Amino acid sequence: MSIHDFAVTEKYAVIPDMQIVLDPWLIVRGRSPVGVDREKVARLGVIPKYAEDEAESVWIEAAGFNQLHCVNA
Repeated sequence: MSIHDFAVTEKYAVIPDMQIVLDPWLIVRGRSPVGVDREKVARLGVIPKYAEDEAESVWIEAAGFNQLHCVNA
């Protein structure tokens, strides 16, 4: 998994956990390092912006949702 983007709203942070995966070792084999893990279900993590710890987060399954970058939180 390669999370390098997330959205921040006035009250929350939204973290995508998608089926898109990154395997740098594939470059050595001459293949693209970006792929899809079809067995994984995409999900979005939502956590209050000022949460004390991860117990305040909620993960929402979003089958088939695989955006590349967050836009306009």
